[in-house]
Amino acid sequence: MPRNKQDDSIELEMLMGNEDSSSLTVTGSNQAPEYGGETINIYPLDYQKVHIVRWQMAANLVLFLVLGLNDECNGALLPALTQYYNVSKVEVANLFVVQFLGYCTASLLTQKIHTRVGARGAMLTAAGLCVLFYSVLLSRPRWFVVYVACFMPLGLAIGIMDSVSNVLFGNLENHKNEWMGVLHGLYGAAAMVTAPVVSYFVKYSQWNYFFMLPLSVSLVGLTLVPYAFKDETANKYNYLCEISREQGDDVHPSFWSLVRRPAIFMYAIYMFIYLGSEVSTGAWIFTYLLEVKKGQVIPMSYVTAAFWMGLTTGRLVLGFVTKRWFKNEYRASAFYTKLCVVFYTCFLAVTYFSGSSALYFVAVSVMIFLGGVFIGPLFPNASVVALQVLPKNMHVSGVGIAVALGGCGSAILPYSVGLITHLVGFEWFPFLCWIMVATVAFVWYLYPKVIKGHEEYL
Repeated sequence: MPRNKQDDSIELEMLMGNEDSSSLTVTGSNQAPEYGGETINIYPLDYQKVHIVRWQMAANLVLFLVLGLNDECNGALLPALTQYYNVSKVEVANLFVVQFLGYCTASLLTQKIHTRVGARGAMLTAAGLCVLFYSVLLSRPRWFVVYVACFMPLGLAIGIMDSVSNVLFGNLENHKNEWMGVLHGLYGAAAMVTAPVVSYFVKYSQWNYFFMLPLSVSLVGLTLVPYAFKDETANKYNYLCEISREQGDDVHPSFWSLVRRPAIFMYAIYMFIYLGSEVSTGAWIFTYLLEVKKGQVIPMSYVTAAFWMGLTTGRLVLGFVTKRWFKNEYRASAFYTKLCVVFYTCFLAVTYFSGSSALYFVAVSVMIFLGGVFIGPLFPNASVVALQVLPKNMHVSGVGIAVALGGCGSAILPYSVGLITHLVGFEWFPFLCWIMVATVAFVWYLYPKVIKGHEEYL
């Protein structure tokens, strides 16, 4: 007797809720449905019972380090790049535009890649691109245009990895918030060490050696992905989309139909501004401290690291606080956002005054550290909220589009900051950061007014 969508959907729910789900790797008609001529291995995202989920988490945690190293590297490398290639800061800022094109490509292709090759193929593609183009950067290209061009495919790769990681960790059955905090905390940790490591290599005129770090991490990730994602095929992705779609929805909605959904639209806008403010702060503060505050390279690299240390601390620590102290992730982020605005205001106030003493730079470090603490958990919390209000067949496509468009913000807004400060002076940098963070708070405030029917999550 032929099976229908309702039978499969009921069966899937039973499987995903099975207490003994660690045994789901056994092939059987009830546990492994057929789709597209392939036996689909379905298991719950319970890392305590299903060992393959632990491997997937490990692969994503490793590759998420690449995101932090990548986002901070060009800001830290800016003085070395301008000197080595004899280019201006505005020309270096074109790196953000090129990476923006990569993120845009990811927003358009993430779902298509999943439908053709599944999460396994998507992650192999992303890790492979990272290995290839970080190898080129390590070789110190002779022409600046080659250096810049590498960040287009790297933007595509990072957009894919960002999407897959957020969907996986955001759907975990146990300790979702804590693991999202760890995932995004690793991003912050990688970004935190970037400026000091870059400063060390620049000191010995070997700035390109920094790219050994993301290259090595990408190679480790590339070795983990084939086994970790062996069951995440295109047929499995298409099967899960088919049985989990809501009445009247397409199995694979088009890009524009997804963007028109209030939950995805608001998530994309939020991520665009949020990532823009986060990366702008981290990417340009080093140059601001050198040019406006006349600091020394090594000490200022540690002041810059204070922001990423705060971001990492916030993601690791507040991930454990959210579920215990707040009704839901939305309420938690509303509170964290207010404190973030407060400490960015303090940073703006402190930097308004001139100073060159060690005590002055300690004060700057403290303010930027605390701003980082409370901006840190906003990304993982926003991803959890998005997964709560979206149907399952839109998790990969919806989160993929929003995160990739958010990645566009992490390229466009830092570029805009570089352009504006070039025109009006770098002393305006703290004020521009404050405007972006205040806008993040405003967009989050609008969430319940735009997204209807999910009062339990908003």
